[in-house]
Amino acid sequence: MLIHDKNLGHIKLQDIPVPDGAYDFFGTYTYSGRVLVSYHSVNDPKEEDWYNVITINDDGSGLREIFSGVIPKIPGANGIRWMCFSDNKRILLGDYVLECSPDLDRCIHSELIPVKYPDEFNNAPGIFCRWSEIIIAPDNCHMAWTTLTMNTAVNYLAKLVRNEKNYSLKEVCVISSTELAKPDQDNEGYSTLLPVRGGEVKQFIWGGKALTMVGNGDSITESVVQPLESNEIIQITDTPGYEETTIFSPDEKMGVVMSPRFSTKTNCAIFGLIPQPHSMITRSKMINILYMYCVAGVRAFRKGNVGPVLIDIERSKKEGRKYEGVNLSDPEGRWVYYSPISWHPDSTRAMWNERTRMTEGPTKCRLRMCHLLDYTSKGAVPSFVTPDMKDIPYAKSFSLPKDQNIDEILPLMIKGKNRGRVVNSVEKAEQPVYISKYEDFSDDGKSIYNGYISVKAPSSIFAPGKTIFEADLEVKGVHNGEMKLRAVFNREGVHAPAMLSFNQGEDGKTESRGYSTYDGVTLKIEDMEI
Repeated sequence: MLIHDKNLGHIKLQDIPVPDGAYDFFGTYTYSGRVLVSYHSVNDPKEEDWYNVITINDDGSGLREIFSGVIPKIPGANGIRWMCFSDNKRILLGDYVLECSPDLDRCIHSELIPVKYPDEFNNAPGIFCRWSEIIIAPDNCHMAWTTLTMNTAVNYLAKLVRNEKNYSLKEVCVISSTELAKPDQDNEGYSTLLPVRGGEVKQFIWGGKALTMVGNGDSITESVVQPLESNEIIQITDTPGYEETTIFSPDEKMGVVMSPRFSTKTNCAIFGLIPQPHSMITRSKMINILYMYCVAGVRAFRKGNVGPVLIDIERSKKEGRKYEGVNLSDPEGRWVYYSPISWHPDSTRAMWNERTRMTEGPTKCRLRMCHLLDYTSKGAVPSFVTPDMKDIPYAKSFSLPKDQNIDEILPLMIKGKNRGRVVNSVEKAEQPVYISKYEDFSDDGKSIYNGYISVKAPSSIFAPGKTIFEADLEVKGVHNGEMKLRAVFNREGVHAPAMLSFNQGEDGKTESRGYSTYDGVTLKIEDMEI
């Protein structure tokens, strides 16, 4: 399949061939430009957790066996990941490192070496996922990972050290937010929201001196960069809908992002069409339900896509919502994106994984790649030694994650830079209601906000149950819009997708109803998929 973009030129989309009989497979580019594939086969022994691992060229040729055997899953881990070291000799799996000799391209011997996490993680209360994502820096030494509790995610950075019988993690530090706000020194009774460092870690960039992840903008979620040597957070995307992480090309000029932006009935843009500054405390209570709707739901049964989308990094940063990027999803809507995304070292080829929906029979897999035929790279960004805790201004000494009780710091009042205020508060109950209320608020003096948004949700963002979003919000000035919206999402179980309810409520009205309009664009909730 050949597509054309007026700025990037011709882009070829194609499958990467895998061995006959392979199923349930995943693939990623290695640092040498070959493709690492893990798969199951009909000929495998009937042992649980049996994996086959090979490397091939991205035309399917040059198969080299790396490993065949059992990789025991460790409780508290999010399965198996395949993160290649830049030395092209090792793969970080999460709880193991697979060492290959002499390297991944010419492997004649491999060995599975366990990774020992800090002892404090053993049976620690409140942790339900010791790691949900893991990444290895290009210096082959530093590792970052995300640990989940029922209400928060904590990101760690450490040195991965080879011992005689295992790898261990040394000099562990926390690199995600531990505080949400601080007192406003210039305005008594008011607070200043601090930059939010969080979301799952996805990639080291800037030669190992920054991380890519999901962060918060003024809409729902955005793709961001978190530098390690400064306090800034750099926003990469600006969309009204749900957005995930951008994986940068080696030259860091291009990116592929997991994004439902081209899936108009499932991208949840109605909730973020009007920017909602200083309301992340409220909006954070519905992020997981939106993921379960527009990602998990689409993967399971719902019509739509979750990308991926090819973007020019600088254009995405500068042009914001005016820049869409290139839709790389299946035009027929049959195949759905799965991670990981990875890049060939020449920065002209990217690959990802796709699967058919679970409701359409036995799941089929394919490895998909795009080739930028008219793009010329000036070479990869050089690698550096990743900073340690002493060089990271916001890093904190190791501690176990604790559920953040946001209620204790509420209400929080944020004074507008030009006028008015935003009041973040909570109505405490078995299912608390979080509210962000705008009172004649303006930061820029050009657009003035009045009204509120609210979210009523289970006390744990991962728990099943009912989540209710309500908004009566108006913006006037250079930008004009209003949101008169009510949305009810139901989840019947922990692993169940979210369903948008259009049933009749006790008041005789449809449970989900209303619209958002902003600068001439109007979205109605009735147009969304159930």
